[in-house]
Amino acid sequence: MTEPLAASDLDREAVARWQERTAAHLLGAGVLAAVLIALPSAPTDLDRHQLPKETVVHLVTWLGVALVRPGMQACSKATRSALLLLLSATLAAALFAGNRWLALRSGGLTLTGSAALLLTHHLAARGYTPLLLRWLGVAATAGTATGLAQAYGFDSRFFAASRVPGGTFGNRNFLAHFAAITLPVLVLVTLTARRWCSTLVPLMASAALAGAVVLTRSRAAWLAVVAGLGILLLAMLYARRRGAMPIQRPRLAMLAIALVLGPLLALTLPNRLHWRSDSPYAETLGGIANAQEGSGRGRVLQYRHTLALARDNPVLGVGPGNWALRYGDVAPPNDPSWVWGDDIPLNPWPSSDWMALVAERGTLALAGALLLGFSLAWRAARRLPSAGESAMHGATALAVLTAVAVVGTFDASLLLPVPLLGVAIAVGALSGGASAAELAAPEAAPARVLRFLPLLLGLLALRSSQQTLAYVVAGSGRELGRLAWAARLDPTSYPLRLDLAQRLPCARARRHAEAALRLAPDWPASRLAARRCGVR
Repeated sequence: MTEPLAASDLDREAVARWQERTAAHLLGAGVLAAVLIALPSAPTDLDRHQLPKETVVHLVTWLGVALVRPGMQACSKATRSALLLLLSATLAAALFAGNRWLALRSGGLTLTGSAALLLTHHLAARGYTPLLLRWLGVAATAGTATGLAQAYGFDSRFFAASRVPGGTFGNRNFLAHFAAITLPVLVLVTLTARRWCSTLVPLMASAALAGAVVLTRSRAAWLAVVAGLGILLLAMLYARRRGAMPIQRPRLAMLAIALVLGPLLALTLPNRLHWRSDSPYAETLGGIANAQEGSGRGRVLQYRHTLALARDNPVLGVGPGNWALRYGDVAPPNDPSWVWGDDIPLNPWPSSDWMALVAERGTLALAGALLLGFSLAWRAARRLPSAGESAMHGATALAVLTAVAVVGTFDASLLLPVPLLGVAIAVGALSGGASAAELAAPEAAPARVLRFLPLLLGLLALRSSQQTLAYVVAGSGRELGRLAWAARLDPTSYPLRLDLAQRLPCARARRHAEAALRLAPDWPASRLAARRCGVR
């Protein structure tokens, strides 16, 4: 009687292994696809890049979770508590948001990112860390290649139309942030490759990422690279002094040369970036700490007004994704964040992940996010005295978390789909997995809610696909017939509704003007479109 039972157990284990390996490849291929995908044209340049990326991230996370059904056993108690606090505060804030569709879009990304972190923790515990890291390295290299290609003269309809060299990210800052966050992963792959010949590709990729970060002139990314690599070096030295990490000095020397040579080549080779300044990179370096003028002054003013918004709404904030709609409550008309002549007069998010959290979701969500970061960092730090690659993984996780914290201080990063999935994969794979006994342990009562997670993720993927399909149908936005069909597909899209309200005869435009006014009641463009047709 025992032999059939043993065979059945082996069959179940084989199926589970196939499902986990498929989920790992789905996540890896998903982050690569999210990096590269963009629409050739759309009514707004930002969403022609971000909407399809969001759809890919939702889809691959949903499929991976549906295959593996991860629980919370692979996470520490502190991580579980932090995730529950963050998600509960986000849900509560979304329920009271002025624009619940924007809240669904922003809060849905947070849920998907949390699910990807749980899934990656589970896969790391089952031994898929190397596979996940290789995929992430390929995605970072491919995305950087699109930015470098644009900088050196290659053009594509899928590349950024402004804020170059953004490549398929749509914005040079987005590319730089992702490169800065993933650079420690490529350093890890270089230092831990089994053979010398296997180090050449990640070595060249590391040089390319460093060069691309310099070319973008993104101050946040520059600081994140310095902080991340600095923490990585200190953690490696600590682990080595504890005897846990034998470091091959020739590889380390080659890596240091590559990280210096990459930026030097990027600055030396002639490119097609037409900066206004005669010495743009020296100007950026000199202005990193300048808060008296330019973008530095704009950030300080925006942070001050955003904190005022948070003080007025301390518990639940103004709702996920609703910062731009409520910024006018506290900011004067001469605030440099406003661009009054545009249909969308503000960026969708403030220039900081932390400011977005406290203003849109309240202090509880901010506390949950900080607790999550500290719990993951503590788990990674506990790996430093371990032997071999475990110590290196812990050091790299600390470097990634440091880069995320720095970037999130000066720009929005985890509010975007590609960095969110990339960080979930990197930190989940590197910060340590549970034992087989822990994975087999019964779930705690709060974790039983995860039974509904595949359903929730599937609904988010469906909603995101609807938004992306509407932009595909809209095309460039020039044809009114296509715009009308797109608005039927996604009646909650402010850009689509506003465009129709501005261009159609009033008899047909009135309902679109009413919808645009409901979606953004205080923006000048929606008010003008409503006034044009007598809508109040």
